[in-house]
Amino acid sequence: MKFKYITILILVLGFALQGCESFLDISPEDDTVVLEKDALKTKGDLQELLNAGYDVVNGFYGGRFQRTSELLADNMELKSSITDELVNIYKRYTTGYFTDNESYEEAYRCIMRVNTVMENVDNVSDMDDDTKTRMIAESKFLRAIAHFAVVRLFAQPYGFTTDNSHAGIVIKTNTKVELLARSTVKDVYDAIIKDLKDAETDLPLENSNGVYATQWAAKAALAMVYFQMLDYENAYVKANDVITNGGFVFDTDVNQRFLTESEGDIQPSNEGIFYLASDPVSGKSVGGDFGVFRSDGTNNPNVRISSDVYKKEIVTNAGDLRVDSWYEVKNPGADNEFVALTKFNRDYNNIPVFYLTQQMLIRAESALLKNSPEVSVAITDVNTIRERAYGDASKNLLEASDASVVLEAVRKEFRLELMGEGMRLHNLKRRGAGGEENVLVRGVEWDYVGLVIQFAASEPNELFEANPEPN
Repeated sequence: MKFKYITILILVLGFALQGCESFLDISPEDDTVVLEKDALKTKGDLQELLNAGYDVVNGFYGGRFQRTSELLADNMELKSSITDELVNIYKRYTTGYFTDNESYEEAYRCIMRVNTVMENVDNVSDMDDDTKTRMIAESKFLRAIAHFAVVRLFAQPYGFTTDNSHAGIVIKTNTKVELLARSTVKDVYDAIIKDLKDAETDLPLENSNGVYATQWAAKAALAMVYFQMLDYENAYVKANDVITNGGFVFDTDVNQRFLTESEGDIQPSNEGIFYLASDPVSGKSVGGDFGVFRSDGTNNPNVRISSDVYKKEIVTNAGDLRVDSWYEVKNPGADNEFVALTKFNRDYNNIPVFYLTQQMLIRAESALLKNSPEVSVAITDVNTIRERAYGDASKNLLEASDASVVLEAVRKEFRLELMGEGMRLHNLKRRGAGGEENVLVRGVEWDYVGLVIQFAASEPNELFEANPEPN
């Protein structure tokens, strides 16, 4: 019976989104179902709900956020016959009716679930202090990364205005039913940082091998958030801590990142700091939204690598093992020739949200842009990544390389290593917001309104303003 009650509660917290009303206007409770006070009676009940919060992360970081970010950026092109919302995203003209509803809805579904956990930790039986502290910390971690996903897609980046007073998203820290205005981007990032700092303090060092949040996951998330905020001092400190002290092992093969089990001589990744896990034994599969890239079997990918990017940025890197491992030219020489990204071509993937290579790239660029640059650190990080990519030191940077040369190399590796993983758009926006000149994203300026996703038609109200649409 307990399982039934928790399932009903989760369904209420989930399906509230699916009507015509705004998710933020709908109560998680309804008098036709079991209420929280009846369903959440033990710490086991709360743990089940917290697990459901983890599960729904797959709805935004399981390929959806990454796919949308890539479509807005300049690495990809769209199959010509597509007619769904992908077209509007790719053409930078999302509307209230053709937008990325799922990333938004799933992120706030996650937030609603973990807020419910935090509001009930003092109301259940058999709750010890250590468990309470851990549950609150995990909930704050999930709430932070969910807000972070939404603010990057649905608002102009940090730095767009000098005081970051431009419109962000709704900060939701409770389950109260109320109309709320969009908070400023500054306030959103302040809330994210606070949650992650609290989580960093209270999370355990180990927690189910990266599937659940740890102190290291909070530090890695902080590194990425600070990096997006142009706070290179703190981004460097957090990424360096993860890399130096976290005990994570750099993969030796370019194909390890998404593996769930060994493939021949290739073992699953040791880099995962926080990841979404598939289980081929039980049939659980995450990362389904990466399916827009898949080209194996009968899959005909809707999202492909830009032919210009492939010719100018990828295939020109002679000896790069990533070229043969991650890309395939389909229908070569024919009118319908295209380039497929093959790194997601499997039924079961582990999806790394925060992982070692990503942290090395954050550390490398931050090392060059912080007030007291550490060029040698950036060179070491680039060379580590390149030695894996090329199988030797033939493409390594020289120890005496100029900082500008190293920065160009870092940004090149950032693009090549994380192809299809959603970082390109946000790196370009960050650089533009930081004052770099002539930052173009597929022909438009980094702050073009079409690079910000529109909210669903049900969201705007007398307090909540929609994003401007392109003329």
